Amino acid sequence: MIDLLRQTLEGLRARTERNMEIIHQNNMIAQAMLEEPLTDEQSEKIEKRYQENKRLMKENSESIQLQYEITKFIENHLEVSEKQKREALGAYSAGQHAESQQHSIDEILKLTIKGEIPFNSKHPFFRDEEFFSRLLRYYQSREDYETCQALLKQRTRWQGN
Repeated sequence: MIDLLRQTLEGLRARTERNMEIIHQNNMIAQAMLEEPLTDEQSEKIEKRYQENKRLMKENSESIQLQYEITKFIENHLEVSEKQKREALGAYSAGQHAESQQHSIDEILKLTIKGEIPFNSKHPFFRDEEFFSRLLRYYQSREDYETCQALLKQRTRWQGN
């Protein structure tokens, strides 16, 4: 069942990426249309592209939320222990300054968002569901769906190992 869910995640990810490509193309076409004298026909075409982009963004948002829920379900069944979380945090902290060990989850979240701590398998909270949820919600609230997709893809890759 987990393998089927992972395949579903991959399909959703691929569709979201395809939608992002279409949105990008629509934006480029609309931009080019705006460089020419604007007619009622062109305005209508631009509006259609805008509406399509709006629909695709809504679909992507729903897809990302579904990917998140599936990922959460998979992780709940893989039962990452508190011990593993502490070990991951310890491994990360060992290479950092002594003051870095005092960072709270909120501070680490801020540093992760700033890009100062990369979110990868060595991140102290990479397997922490609450941290991942907060990180994903941050990028969803900013409508940064490409980053959401990259985060979900990274987690899916980790689960495959």
